[in-house]
Amino acid sequence: MIAVTHVPRPPLDQFVELLWFHEGLNCDHRLERVLPDGSMELIINLRDEARHVFDSVTHRPRRSYHGSWFSGPHSKFIIIDTAPDASMIGAHFRPGGASAFTGLPLDEVRNSVVDLDAVWTDGPRSLRDQLLEAATPFAKFRILEEALLAHWRKVAPRHRAVLYALEHFTRQPQGITVGKVTNEIGLSPRRFIEVFTGQVGMTPKMFCRVRRFQQVLNEIRHSRNVVWTDIAADCGYYDQAHFINDFKEFCGVTPGDYLEECPVEPNFVPIR
Repeated sequence: MIAVTHVPRPPLDQFVELLWFHEGLNCDHRLERVLPDGSMELIINLRDEARHVFDSVTHRPRRSYHGSWFSGPHSKFIIIDTAPDASMIGAHFRPGGASAFTGLPLDEVRNSVVDLDAVWTDGPRSLRDQLLEAATPFAKFRILEEALLAHWRKVAPRHRAVLYALEHFTRQPQGITVGKVTNEIGLSPRRFIEVFTGQVGMTPKMFCRVRRFQQVLNEIRHSRNVVWTDIAADCGYYDQAHFINDFKEFCGVTPGDYLEECPVEPNFVPIR
């Protein structure tokens, strides 16, 4: 199996956290939950088989996807399939970063997976063909970088208030309020929420909830001895019920079940 990541060159690194590629990936489970992190993903399938999103209750296929697609931004988990000998390449955007490449309000694609040709009306098939022909992972990364740069040049810059808020909400999701941010950036709360939701894909309140959940996953990952009361308090939950309810909403299982599963990738939880 090949699994490689790459940090894109400036100015892409302001918007894209990393590019990734894997080939020959095989999992011992058929389905998995993908957990929300407040961002979006560009995914290009380098195999011909369709991939699917499943109903969160019945686990029946809800929609199939071929070729390339945008996923997110999500405020709840989604269920996807794992395919044998999978080969894919993609871009993991920073929160709000995808707005610099789509030219549309991201709340229009919230909790959705959208075919790339519905967003990029020029070039998705040609891009996939070029990626298939590239001989090495880093040649593929260069092609994807060029495609992202071409679309970035066509889109208006992000609002300074959104950039300011993202910096604070990402570092302190439980410690800063929308009111404090609006006081510092000089926008009315209503206008700020409107701009933020359009460029990030969810309201500031929901984004902070998602980022706090991600803080919990990070604490779990780096704790030798997980004490749920300590984690809940450290991450700003006012009681255990609040913590458990939020965790189940975003993850689909209890904190204990998540810890027992111990997923290799924190945001990809196997369904066995």
